[in-house]
Amino acid sequence: MKFAYANAKKFEEADYILFGVPDETGSHSELKGVSLAPNTIRKISNERFGIKRGNKISLFQPQQGVLPKIYDYGNVKKKEVEGLAEKIVEARKKPILLGGDHSITYEVLKGISKVKEVSFVYFDAHPDFISSERHYYGSVICDISELKNVKVKQSIEIGIRVPEAEELYNLRKYHVKTITSLELTQIGIHKALERIRSMIKNYIYVSIDMDVLDPAFAPGVNTPIPGGMSSSELIFLAKNTFRLRGVGLDIMEVNPKRDVNDITSQLATSLIIETIAL
Repeated sequence: MKFAYANAKKFEEADYILFGVPDETGSHSELKGVSLAPNTIRKISNERFGIKRGNKISLFQPQQGVLPKIYDYGNVKKKEVEGLAEKIVEARKKPILLGGDHSITYEVLKGISKVKEVSFVYFDAHPDFISSERHYYGSVICDISELKNVKVKQSIEIGIRVPEAEELYNLRKYHVKTITSLELTQIGIHKALERIRSMIKNYIYVSIDMDVLDPAFAPGVNTPIPGGMSSSELIFLAKNTFRLRGVGLDIMEVNPKRDVNDITSQLATSLIIETIAL
């Protein structure tokens, strides 16, 4: 089943290339299920984002902007992500990645950074900045800091609220900017967006771990942590950040086995269409 909003029939005619990576080999969670997310998100996008009128489905449209051309490439293996991301960006298109665990973000940035200099805006409850162990979902920022064309000092993490001591040390050491969940409440989403605008001058890759949201909005994750963002806050920041110089987007760590009435997968679809509608 294709993503409901896949309105391009060929790779060549699309503005965005959506692909899934049903892989959780980079996860240390005792809970399994995030590998099911790409196909589940596609399924829910078809079930809940349109009204049947006669023999046709009238798809719901984004609140602001017009949807570009999207091609659903299907699912790929983790080892194929780097090459596919490079191919997409070289063709002057933008990737939309459905994970899978968050370690896959390293693979897509590895491919994009072969073509462009890029900063990242990383929405996550965790800093993912462990350096004592590498190449798994807890070391993503440390891993991508080694990529030549990824500008870590001109990047930012938003929504973090459960850092480990080692991660706090690494955030200071590498001069990575953060807006914690409490700070976001204090300054508000408009001030947060101003901060992003003022510091990032490169192309921007937006990475979203769905546990950045409060569990009331996204229960279908492996690590639901109270005190997170609302769905409307995340949609606003993701959309307006991507408007700056967005080069790619991923939605990570949805676990359909932990979800309630598939609302986390439903929100994942909303995030995609609202973010890229410009």
